[in-house]
Amino acid sequence: MTLTSHELRVRIGGEAGFGIKAAGQMLARSFVDAGLETFDLTEYPSLIRGGHNTYLLRVSDRPIHSHVEPIDVLVCLNRETLTRHEAELLDGGAVIFDPDDLPIEDIPARCRAVPVPLTALARDAGGRIMRNTVALGALVGLLDFPLTYLEDALRRQFAAKAPEVAENNIQAARAGAASARTACPDFPLRLQPNPDAPRRILVDGNEAIGLGALAAGIGFYAAYPMTPASSLLHFMAAHEKSAGVVVKHTEDEIAAMNMVVGAAFGGTRAMCATSGGGFALMVEAFGMAGVSESAVVVGVFTRPGPATGMPTWMEQSDLRYVIHAAQGEFPRVVLAPGDREDAFSLTWQAFNLADQLQTPVVILGDSYLSDNRQTVPFFDLDEVTVQRGKLLAEGDVADHPEALGPEGVYLRYKVTDDGVSWRALPGVRGARQLANSYEHDERGFGAPGEEAAVRVAQNEKRMRKLELARTIVPPPAHFGSPPEEADIGLVLFGTTKGPARETARMLERAGVRVAIMQVVTVWPFPAEEVAAFMDAAPKTAVVEGNYAGQLESLVREHALRAPDARLHRYDGRPFSPEQIVRFVKEVL
Repeated sequence: MTLTSHELRVRIGGEAGFGIKAAGQMLARSFVDAGLETFDLTEYPSLIRGGHNTYLLRVSDRPIHSHVEPIDVLVCLNRETLTRHEAELLDGGAVIFDPDDLPIEDIPARCRAVPVPLTALARDAGGRIMRNTVALGALVGLLDFPLTYLEDALRRQFAAKAPEVAENNIQAARAGAASARTACPDFPLRLQPNPDAPRRILVDGNEAIGLGALAAGIGFYAAYPMTPASSLLHFMAAHEKSAGVVVKHTEDEIAAMNMVVGAAFGGTRAMCATSGGGFALMVEAFGMAGVSESAVVVGVFTRPGPATGMPTWMEQSDLRYVIHAAQGEFPRVVLAPGDREDAFSLTWQAFNLADQLQTPVVILGDSYLSDNRQTVPFFDLDEVTVQRGKLLAEGDVADHPEALGPEGVYLRYKVTDDGVSWRALPGVRGARQLANSYEHDERGFGAPGEEAAVRVAQNEKRMRKLELARTIVPPPAHFGSPPEEADIGLVLFGTTKGPARETARMLERAGVRVAIMQVVTVWPFPAEEVAAFMDAAPKTAVVEGNYAGQLESLVREHALRAPDARLHRYDGRPFSPEQIVRFVKEVL
């Protein structure tokens, strides 16, 4: 591969505590302000200080869906960055480094050395802490990109601080830009601003989920911090007052799940979120949400396990876990967003499904979605609908005979053809009810629930909701070529979507046609749609980020189909398009 004129791939590396992520995101915002598309990938160990941190930014003048493997520029804030990432550099790529820390002789001959005295220039501008700002300026100068966009981003970043803080950082960026231009005046890669491009927003998955929840009218959010879900709690807390939402930082995940069930009983739209380990603590109360038919939304954002595992890395290994979590059997819906647009859309839809089905809905994400930002169009609020289902919020229950039994008594768990009963909120006259964790009769009383006939009736009533769910949940999404015209069809879920879409684009240039099916609702499983897709494609493969092949096992169990090949990744890193391209070429 060679340097391209329409795209930049840059990796910034250094030690934890250097402010690498914050600096990188500032750089991304400056490119977005210039009308360009961006996608970033942050990688860091679970350490407060020390360890190796990197920020990978991809910038283009066309839509992009994921990171890629090769890089054009490597910004080394320490020697380890060069050692770890030198092989990723394209021939002719640039290395920005401080010659006081890294001798120029250590820079590979196939790369352009861009020595910039990062520490000295930072001290001249006001302090060593601005080394990352000098480095950002050096990158912008190397590209001969207008510095004004970065200067504006710096002013916004430090708007709440004393005015001289922003100005000192701007001086640091200018010094870095001038130094890089002098050190490497002929770097061939150039990006141009696109001021006429439609305005875009830069969001990570947790921000998109938070915006989707606010659009849905969430009233209560509870969580205990756990990577990678923690930033969603921060987002909700930041918008608590302006959006009229009650946000509770609970003492643990058990409390968060129980509070959400209680809030749903009161009628508000309620949500909690965590990672796999936190969800393990939530599971008993999650089951209570199932038996009490509570309309709750639960975010489970996967990181590699078991136990503490790898807290800051990604995997797709909780698929079967969330489908089967909690003792006994009860219906739930599991949605797996593939990108930030999905995250927004599926979140507001999750609240509708929870209300319509009166059962828990899980949003299954991962660190690749939660932690990394992408440019997307402004979310279309006109598409958002609020559907509360069979809900009586006020008045007298006697005015709703469909909610009553033969004796005119309100039956919270009345057996119905679709499995959904009328839900009356506290305060509705005549709607006396009992909700707890016991099996129950139609009124909610626990002792009669142990009668065999009552148990069968209530269990079958709840499970009938899955048939209703199949008619209203989001269907699979399709990308690339139609399966009947493709050389291979890929079946996947979650954030493998982005790398797979880039794969299809790369292979199309080589004359290989790829069809992609993204299983958006992973439960209830869309068996008929998956079977039809696999039957239409000449060859098929399942691509997923776990060891055991959990999605493939669902395909085999429910669609009764076996793929021709499979690609698994379980090292804590996301798929890259190049990895999937190599796999497809091997299969074909």
